[in-house]
This record gives sequence, structure tokens and C-alpha cells, in this order.
Amino acid sequence: MRKRFLALTSNEAVYVRSLEKRLFKLLTGLKQLRLSKQCKSQGISLAKAIAEEILRVTIVPDVVLPSLPSLRDSIDSFTESECWNFFETRKEDLYRLLVNLRFDDKCILENRSVMSGEEVLLRGLYELVSGADQHEITAIFGKDQTIQSRAFKYFINHIYDNFMHLVTDNLKWWYNGGYMHQSRDAIREKFGGNEQFGTFGFIDCNCLDTARPGGGPAEEGSDAARWHPLIQRAFYNGWKSVHGLKHQTVDNAFGMTMDLYGPYSLRKNDLKLLTFSNINGRLRDLQQGAPEQLTMYGDSIYPRLSHLKSSWRRGSDADWKKAENKAYTKVRISIEWNYGATGNLYGYLSNHSKLKLLSSNVVSKVFTVATILRNCHVALYGCETSNYLNIYMPQQFLESYLKRL
Repeated sequence: MRKRFLALTSNEAVYVRSLEKRLFKLLTGLKQLRLSKQCKSQGISLAKAIAEEILRVTIVPDVVLPSLPSLRDSIDSFTESECWNFFETRKEDLYRLLVNLRFDDKCILENRSVMSGEEVLLRGLYELVSGADQHEITAIFGKDQTIQSRAFKYFINHIYDNFMHLVTDNLKWWYNGGYMHQSRDAIREKFGGNEQFGTFGFIDCNCLDTARPGGGPAEEGSDAARWHPLIQRAFYNGWKSVHGLKHQTVDNAFGMTMDLYGPYSLRKNDLKLLTFSNINGRLRDLQQGAPEQLTMYGDSIYPRLSHLKSSWRRGSDADWKKAENKAYTKVRISIEWNYGATGNLYGYLSNHSKLKLLSSNVVSKVFTVATILRNCHVALYGCETSNYLNIYMPQQFLESYLKRL
């Protein structure tokens, strides 16, 4: 078959199909009709000629294409301004990320080709930040599109497999390190130092819009079967009128995500993820026997549990309830800022053409990876939330968070 970049044009495809029909009729006639040897010989010669013409159009010579060289494969090949524009990271901090994210010196991609860990980091981070087409990315980094595709997949899988626990099973580190208490103190200070507020963070769900799954034929060829309509419905949210995935996060005053649960279908509501994640039970077990119990806060959809506070329902007459709702609403908006920061930092999340649920298993991991990297970005530079709540990020917080210190 022709290589993808030398695919048949529409005219060529129509021409080949007409030849295939002629060949089929000719061979059927030679088999069924009683013909003389001379007629059969002429028919076979004609069949060979038709077959050769089909091969001539559909098959190209085995051309050995030269491998394209890398154009930029190291951090040093980018200037200070390019590092910030391309990767949303300062040049010296790219070196810190390379060390702390533990990329190997040599990374073996899916097709057994070898690429340096430094180049994988740069390629993966650039595609995640820019959301650019892979052909555009190869114009910067060199090599071909398939290499970029494999490098990005390696980048996502490496971070997901090695650092997923930082957002799924890391509450103990935040608590034992005193960061939960620092977060509580910062939020409490925003409330004027009122000690009745023991909230350390906020809970909410994020919606990741994806391409519509299950559209078009489910297989190749004419009269191909269609995808079952339930596939589309399984990921559809009628309130937002989009298809996609949902993640539950618990964010603190640092502007970092402490706990992430998902992905789940966007069809599920927030209370389903609250139940499945058992976040209230995990916080209760974490603080068992502690004199003061730290709690999280959610909007009015959430129930009030032992370690979860939420807005008082409308109709509450007590003035103190109205005052509490007003105070918490001002600070709770910070979790929405964090979602916005993730989307602004990583344009890949807004590119629906890359978020095809049935085409790639990377889609289910990409928001988790983006959240981990956003946490790293906050550890380096802070964010709108930390600025609003007046928290200064320690010098070596990145290394501490990634368990290097």
C-alpha cells in the first residue's frame, strides 16, 4: 500500500475501483465460460495487464527516506525568552524539572527508537503548552511527525505512571508537613483571623470538554457499521451541552491540587464523584485523634459532612449563616482560578481535535498530568490564589513536593 503521505487521490481511487471490477468480471468469465485455449490465453494476458495497472497505481517503490535530524534537542538550544514563551518556565527551572521529574538519559519510544530524556521533556512540554499540531512542532524540534507523537505519549505516560500518587494519595504528606495547617491559617487570615474557620481547602469538579466520541462509522469500507448511540450519551452532559470527562479536585491556599479523583464520564454529577472518592472518610482517618479537625469547603450542591462544609441553603434566616456564605464565597472562587490557570498554561486541553476518547488512551491521563505540572509551576512561581491569600512559596518547594528532598 502507498505510504500515508503518498495516499491515493480521489480520481486514482475511482480509477482503481473500476479496474478491480473489470478484473473481477474477466476472471469470472474465464472460469465459467467454455472458451478456446486461444481465448483463455488472451483473457489471462488481459487480466495480468489489468492487475499490473492496479499495482502501478496503488504501490510505490520502496523508497528509503533519510531520517530527519533533530534541530533543537537540548535546553541550551533555547534562549531565556524562548523557554518562557515555549514552555511557560524559566530556563534554569527547566533543568530542575528535568532532574526532579526523573527522565532517563535515553528514553526508548514505542517503535524502539531512542531519544534523550531532555528532548522528550521539551517536546512533551511544548505540545502540552501550545496545543500545536505535531507537524508544526517538528518544524521547531526536527525529525518527523511520528517521532513527535511517540515522544508526547512517552512524556504523558512517564509523568502519569511515576507521579500520579502526588495528586491521588498524598494527603498524608500535606498534613504531616504542616502545609494543611498553613493553608488553614492563610484562609483564616482572609476571614479576619476568626478561629471558627478551620477550612484548609476547597472541593469542586472540573469539566474537560472533548471531541464527540462515537461519531461516524465504526469501521472502514462501504456500508460500515455505525457506533452505538449510547457511546455518545455515556459522555454527554446535558447541562453544559458538551461531551467529556470530569475530575474532582481538592485545592488549598497554595493554589495547588492536593487530591484529584477521576476521570469519570461528564454524565456523572459532582455527588457521585464525592461518594466514589471517599474524600471525607480519608480526611477523617487522616486526622483521627487530632484536637482540631481541618475541613474542606464546597458549594451548595455538596452535603455538610464531618470534614466537608458547604454553603447554607437559600432560605436560611440566620444572619450568621448569610455572613458565612458571603465570606466563603469570596475565598472559594480560588479553586476556579486554579482550573483557569491549568487551561491557560496548557493549551492542549482546549484543542478538541487532540482529545478523542476512542482514539488514544492519553486523553484519560492528560488532565492529571497537566494538574501535576501546574502544581510544579505553582511551586516554582506561585499563582493568583497564593498571591490572593498571601502565601510565599519556599525556595526548594518543588524538590520537596516531588519527593527529592
